[in-house]
Amino acid sequence: MSEKNEEPVSCKTILVGDSAVGKTSIISRYLDKYKGKENPTIGASFANKIENIDGTDIKFEIWDTAGQERFRSINSIFYQDAYICILVYDITSQNSFQSLGNYWYNAVKEYGNEEVIYHVAGNKIDLFENEQVDKNDVKVYCDSINAEYSFVSASENTYIEDMFKNLGRKFMNSALYKKIKEAKVNKATAKKLSAQDAKNKPENKKKKFC
Repeated sequence: MSEKNEEPVSCKTILVGDSAVGKTSIISRYLDKYKGKENPTIGASFANKIENIDGTDIKFEIWDTAGQERFRSINSIFYQDAYICILVYDITSQNSFQSLGNYWYNAVKEYGNEEVIYHVAGNKIDLFENEQVDKNDVKVYCDSINAEYSFVSASENTYIEDMFKNLGRKFMNSALYKKIKEAKVNKATAKKLSAQDAKNKPENKKKKFC
């Protein structure tokens, strides 16, 4: 477990992709709130979950962004300061996969953190008999953007938790995580020194009279 009273490092995670690829369902499964068919996301929604990974707590701050074209102009707000970006497509829709390269990756790249960790998730593997996307094309695309990939099913709860835990490990091994940890330590040290300085100020000491 993490050290007692130690605040977990927050990891802003965004899911992007076309409407109806299953972003909301993936998040609902991960949060143990899955109820079947989800309504389309309007704008964006937010949830968080603290995950213990190899003895260290990570707080996933998960943003579910809308896939409809009319919301694309506001989505850039949610890309900022993200540490993990999961690019989601539907394995039964070639168009949804092509959209990752034609739009979603470039949009996050333009407005997001330079050190963001990208991951591609092919959802709906329970419908493998209707698969339209060649797995080799997925591998080639992921290699081109330096991303790993997972094949998941929100409806059957397949590989969802594994995907998030593996991404958490990758985040913890990143230079960005080390920077965040150092910043937290420096902030705590500065706060402690400030409190000591305030305590040692002359006006805070008892005056002695002769």
